[in-house]
Amino acid sequence: MRIVRWFNALPGPRVVQVILAFVIFVVAFTALMFVYDWMGNNLLDSGGTIS
Repeated sequence: MRIVRWFNALPGPRVVQVILAFVIFVVAFTALMFVYDWMGNNLLDSGGTIS
């Protein structure tokens, strides 16, 4: 129900709310992918052998 409240808190009529929600989702998803890529390259095991 929290997401519904956040969605209803977006400004403008319903069409603008849908567009804003989609843009926010795309930006958040893209940022998450960059974070996962950074974590995979810098923090996690590279897949090499342990010596």
